[in-house]
Amino acid sequence: MKIKSRKKRLSHKRLCSMLALMVFLVIMMHTILSDFMTAAAAGTGGIKGNILPAGYVTENQMKLANPWSEVNDGPLYSVMRKAQEGQKVTIAFIGGSITRGTMSVGSRDDSMNKKLTYVDYFTDWWYKKYPKADLHFVNAGISATDSYLGVHRVQKDVLDKKPDLVVVEFAVNDKETYYHRQAYENLIRKILDYDTKPAVMLLFMSKLNGWSCQMQQAQVGLQYKLPMLSYTNVMLDMIRQGIYTIEELSGDGIHPSALGYAVVGEILVRYLDEISEKTVGQVSYDKVTKSYITSKKYSNAKILTCKDIKINNFGTFEESQKSRTFKNNLTCSSGDGDLTFTVTCKNIGIIYARQINGRGGQFDVYVDGKKTATIDADHSQGRTNNAGTIPCYSSNKKKSHTVRIVRSPKSTGRVLTIYGILVSN
Repeated sequence: MKIKSRKKRLSHKRLCSMLALMVFLVIMMHTILSDFMTAAAAGTGGIKGNILPAGYVTENQMKLANPWSEVNDGPLYSVMRKAQEGQKVTIAFIGGSITRGTMSVGSRDDSMNKKLTYVDYFTDWWYKKYPKADLHFVNAGISATDSYLGVHRVQKDVLDKKPDLVVVEFAVNDKETYYHRQAYENLIRKILDYDTKPAVMLLFMSKLNGWSCQMQQAQVGLQYKLPMLSYTNVMLDMIRQGIYTIEELSGDGIHPSALGYAVVGEILVRYLDEISEKTVGQVSYDKVTKSYITSKKYSNAKILTCKDIKINNFGTFEESQKSRTFKNNLTCSSGDGDLTFTVTCKNIGIIYARQINGRGGQFDVYVDGKKTATIDADHSQGRTNNAGTIPCYSSNKKKSHTVRIVRSPKSTGRVLTIYGILVSN
């Protein structure tokens, strides 16, 4: 009897130990999961999926992100139907550093489970929504570039890839000038008029102080009834309501933090979800209007390298390769430069290197003997070296022009690298 009683006590003791261990494990798992959810749930409503962001943007903020009516989303829906059928779909992005994926460090980023850019979230949505589609993505973002350079490089960087959909993002780098509005509209028209007739989406980003070229670019979007989404409106509302601070959404006041990108990502994927849920009968297909807000100017716009132009005199310029993005450069490191070349076109511009080392100089541009512009390569107050652009000549008649580039008498530096010549007809 004593042996049975002792065995009974041992069994009871083991059972209690096992129960205690199970309780301990449950508590530990709850703690771990709680910590995980806290880290993942940076938004107001938490993460609802493993890939796509959710819970950051309210319904009212989604209305702020997409306040424009009479938008023709038929072309975008057609791309989705193509993907649904398992066909090849090519999606391209063109813009500045935000499109390229530059991310600042926000004060709340340590709590973020995912550190992805808006392009990442956008592409993830297509992979998740259409797993049988043959999806291809092209990121043509280049830091510190605007739509003026965009309209000259879009053919090679985007259209030659035969895209079905193009997302355009230049609201931070453009300025509120007629010059930029004309370049932006010509960029949009060049995409819309391409052989593949791609769908176009406009994304309006913003500096954290609220500055954006959104209003000017939205006028172009309305002209062509394009889908448009505004991070600017949502970001300003979040800061006004005290949901997030500027420091949480961006570490440098320009580029989004991981949290900022998650907000942009949710705006995009929720809009895509909305379009994908439509039926064929609800979609309208409107023809693109032929009229311009500005005027047609940059037809056949492209970038010429030093190998594509007729150089009459190198002066103190030499062939170089200073850029990974723009090939076959010309660099003046000393002397007066005095480069002379000939091009045949209506409009001429220069893309060049802006340098933070203080060696960048100022060089005057003469077209057919007349001074038309001054290139300032000094970017010593900036954070990084980047590409600068400047229009130098414009006319309504295509003809041969002689261009001379010579160092200005009062130049503070002696160095200039020319990445390419921007021409159009």
